[in-house]
Amino acid sequence: MGESTGNDILEKYRNTSSKLKKRFLRKPNVTEACESFTSLAKQCENLELPAYAGLCWIAAARCEGSLLNNIGETSSLVQSARQFFKAEESDFNLGCSSVSGEYLQAGLSCYAHAATRYPEGCSFPIGLDLEIVDFLKRIDRSEFIQSYLKDAVELSKGGSDTHKHCLELLASHFIDIGDYLSALQTYLEISKLLQSLPLNGARCEALLNCEINCVFLLLILRPSAQKLSSDLTKILEKYTWEDENDPSLKVSRMSAELFLLLQSLVTICQSVDTSSLVDLETNFWPWLSKQQKELLRTLVKNYYHYMCILISYPLSFGSHQLKKWV
Repeated sequence: MGESTGNDILEKYRNTSSKLKKRFLRKPNVTEACESFTSLAKQCENLELPAYAGLCWIAAARCEGSLLNNIGETSSLVQSARQFFKAEESDFNLGCSSVSGEYLQAGLSCYAHAATRYPEGCSFPIGLDLEIVDFLKRIDRSEFIQSYLKDAVELSKGGSDTHKHCLELLASHFIDIGDYLSALQTYLEISKLLQSLPLNGARCEALLNCEINCVFLLLILRPSAQKLSSDLTKILEKYTWEDENDPSLKVSRMSAELFLLLQSLVTICQSVDTSSLVDLETNFWPWLSKQQKELLRTLVKNYYHYMCILISYPLSFGSHQLKKWV
């Protein structure tokens, strides 16, 4: 929009703000000012001026707060945050994001302020956290994501399925940033949560995904036997000792074909010969999600890398070192 449009908006904003100043024997009409700011905010949205709209929604929120309208104040703060985020995303898409990220910070501040206005135990702050996470992914600001996911996990502890969903998002984030140990611990937490709940189709599917992810992550991390907890030891033992009837596998409704694939994967990774890993990876493909495919790809690359080192320097490795690497 042209500069004159921006100037007109600012002039209307100043005029409305001036009406709120206390004058001798005259009480400001806060309700009228609130309506004016709300109308101006919507006008800015229609003119595709999100930063101006964000400022107007903040002013409307202040007026709602003065009128002790908690719902109106919270709604205006959320609207303001969304408009600031829209301005930040627009700059990001144009490739001209500011170093200071003032729109991002303004949006996060409005969301934080709005979250304090909800009563304790309300689920809306969880939704705000997840909305922020989704936005941060779109603008490639992963360094902020973890704190909001952890907050969502903490706030969702009262609701089992919501808590599970937040934990899954956190585990997925850990995988995205390469923190495989934290991802493994989070998937174990999800498994324990699900096993304590009445199971249905969706929960069984979630348990199956946890099982697959835990196996992949364990094989990527390759912890020594001394560092394996009893829970982690049990996961690998199912496939090492062909325990297809393990109760946890029956609960997750794992198919016989998928069990054989995981068993083959564990066996190959515990042996020296990993030449058939690529063929096995292909067989896995129909069973895996996009992120699980990426995990398996990482696993295969890691083992081929280790084997190349062994082939290049065979005399440098004794049998005990071979087991450590493979």
